[in-house]
Amino acid sequence: MMDWNDNSVEQEKTILLTKIGYLFGVVILGVVGIVIVAWYISYSEETQLEISHSPNKINSMEIVKKDDFPDPNIRITYGDKSIMKTKIPDKISIEWKNDYQATLILTKQGREPDIVEIEFDVN
Repeated sequence: MMDWNDNSVEQEKTILLTKIGYLFGVVILGVVGIVIVAWYISYSEETQLEISHSPNKINSMEIVKKDDFPDPNIRITYGDKSIMKTKIPDKISIEWKNDYQATLILTKQGREPDIVEIEFDVN
């Protein structure tokens, strides 16, 4: 024969275990949510816009568009250096002066062109 105290203890155990289960469920959902958001923010798709080689193919320059959240930008990589620009150009022109100097012209419709002078280290 079960008395009233035994039934009450079982109910309290059940309630406690249910609360612990809900707590773990919320914690797990929170962690999964944070991981998904962090992965989305860190994941950015890159698109190569331009690659150019110096006249004698000694140096090269690569322009890549990064679709970062919330604003995309471009990365100009040359030698062991890189430059980030926040305005995505409509047109990219690269004029090599020699194997170690180049002029990068980023043109956006309706704006003055952004001119970047690039100098490579001479070994």
